[in-house]
Amino acid sequence: MLKKEKVILHIGLHKTGTTSIQQFFAKNRDELGELDYACYTQEGYFREDGNAYFLLKQENWYSSERQCQIDIPHLLANIKKSKKKRIMISSEAFSWCENKAYIEELKAQLLNVANEVLILAYVREPLSFAVSLYTEGLKYPNSLSVLTDYKYPCLSRVNLANKFLNGHYTFGNLLPWKEVFHNDLTVRSLEKEKLLSGNLLVDVIKIVGLGESEELLKKALNHHWENESFNLLQVHYLTSIYQFLNNFEDSHRLKSLSYELIKRKLHCLKSDKKFKVKEDTASKYFYQIRDDLLLSKQSLGESVEVEFKYKKGHLDKLSFVDYFKFCYVFLIHVFFFGVYLFKRVTYK
Repeated sequence: MLKKEKVILHIGLHKTGTTSIQQFFAKNRDELGELDYACYTQEGYFREDGNAYFLLKQENWYSSERQCQIDIPHLLANIKKSKKKRIMISSEAFSWCENKAYIEELKAQLLNVANEVLILAYVREPLSFAVSLYTEGLKYPNSLSVLTDYKYPCLSRVNLANKFLNGHYTFGNLLPWKEVFHNDLTVRSLEKEKLLSGNLLVDVIKIVGLGESEELLKKALNHHWENESFNLLQVHYLTSIYQFLNNFEDSHRLKSLSYELIKRKLHCLKSDKKFKVKEDTASKYFYQIRDDLLLSKQSLGESVEVEFKYKKGHLDKLSFVDYFKFCYVFLIHVFFFGVYLFKRVTYK
């Protein structure tokens, strides 16, 4: 087999637009020219959503040091299967791999099948990440990767900081990749003012060498990712319910069930107020993790265009109408949830 001209691995750090990138490239595979977006399962099926979690070794997700291992043979099979000159693969699995020796083995194997390798990653400002992580916990209350106590509105500063200091949630996991790939690692900020045209997909398209395709750039600018973002009223509502459910055994299960029951009704809770971080909490939280983030930035070098500038924020107050909506929807859901529990008890 002739060597590929170039292989691009996108390290999908958590909450940095990874899914949007994957879905866009999967949807537009036929218009990528000599670049192939490869994402095949062990069975040979192409994953339309582009999410390549299957690149993890399923029988050994974590080593004794809680480090993931990539299925290198399967990764190479994805590359070899393509008939195009350049290959791109995107996966959050890469961000979980921080063993330097293993990354060195990965690099050696990649250079056996490609003349050039580019590693691409995006990072995010800490405060916007904090809010996103909190609201993700409301969407997936049974997840072990997010907060579970919901001490609104303080964002549970101590627990959140502990999560953030984990390399996977900052860009600490990129440091061993930098040591191995050096200048072949490109790290960009997700903040809009740092991106080309303020658009993540346009930025990726130009980095991977497709910037001359006006049609692809136009699609990127018009691409709309349906994100389940919450307004202040919805956050307040879900947090209140979860705090109430904390009083019951197996509260994680109840929270997951309650969210499934009400997620299609959240559109009723409309509000023009966005969920922001309380000022005193934000300042304490921000400065607590700033030094660690700056150390990571310094180690990664000048390619990381991230500013750590604390901006004072505030917590918007709910209006009387918001509280009326809150109480109305809450009573309805309490009633139906009570009916469900009654049926479960009487059934037994």
